[in-house]
Amino acid sequence: MLGQSSGGLPIEILFRIRNSFEGTYTLRIVEYFFELWWKLLPYIIISIALNVLCSRYVRTKRWLNPNSNEYLSIIVAALAGLVSPLPTYAAIPIGLSLMPAGLPFSAVVAFILSSPLMNPTIFFLTATQIGLEMALARTVSAFILAVVGGVLTAKFFTRMYQEQPAAVSLRQRPNKTLLQDIAGNAKYIAKYFSLALLISSAVRALIPPETIAHLLGGNGKVSTLIAIGMGVPFYTCGGSAIPFMETLMELGMKKGPMLAFFIAGPATKLETLYAFKSQLGTKVLIFYLALTLIFSYFAGIVFSFI
Repeated sequence: MLGQSSGGLPIEILFRIRNSFEGTYTLRIVEYFFELWWKLLPYIIISIALNVLCSRYVRTKRWLNPNSNEYLSIIVAALAGLVSPLPTYAAIPIGLSLMPAGLPFSAVVAFILSSPLMNPTIFFLTATQIGLEMALARTVSAFILAVVGGVLTAKFFTRMYQEQPAAVSLRQRPNKTLLQDIAGNAKYIAKYFSLALLISSAVRALIPPETIAHLLGGNGKVSTLIAIGMGVPFYTCGGSAIPFMETLMELGMKKGPMLAFFIAGPATKLETLYAFKSQLGTKVLIFYLALTLIFSYFAGIVFSFI
């Protein structure tokens, strides 16, 4: 009896704690949080596997052939970015490191633009959690944005980078075992997904559905602008933003503003802004922000009517 009593004590304490929060927003947030984690866990496990496979076996540099027509290089670089698992701060130095071999700066920009917006993991999570239509829309939008950005760069910024750029210091990635790669990816994804799911749970518990429907339920100009503005406080990374958007979709958010959020979100991350400013300069940063934010707005509006 004593063993059963002591063994059941932690569970009794948990139930007492839970009962003390009965009817509170805190309990609702915690319950929603674990409910979302349980729902997404199988997809998170698959996404970790995809991310590890891409990081180990996708060799982006082989895709970026510098010995071709500039506009063809832009297209190839944009496509390479779509399968690359690299975030912006890693995509920039890798792209710049190929310029001495002849890759035009316009193609580097195309690669940098598409890389953080889409990769196989993001496509899989978007398709399974929100829908194939949104996954395809994100992919097509990322490709178009990258190509447009590359072409505009060829017109306005090539002169700035005709000379060989300053040497870019790239830290060599240490050889990691498969288990180390899995553990590292699991830690990274768990951290950002936990943050996203906590925000999603708080929104679901605290904000009435009619408020979301009023602010983001339309496909109009105001809803799209609000969605773009939400990228500053709420966008963490491409994959972890998905459960947050899924929650807002259940509360009434429409697809146009959602696409605008997915495109504009990466442009407003602090590490993205720092990477552009420190490695490419203020002019390119301003160009990147203006292009991405304007494109996200019009992409959201157009997608609303498809």
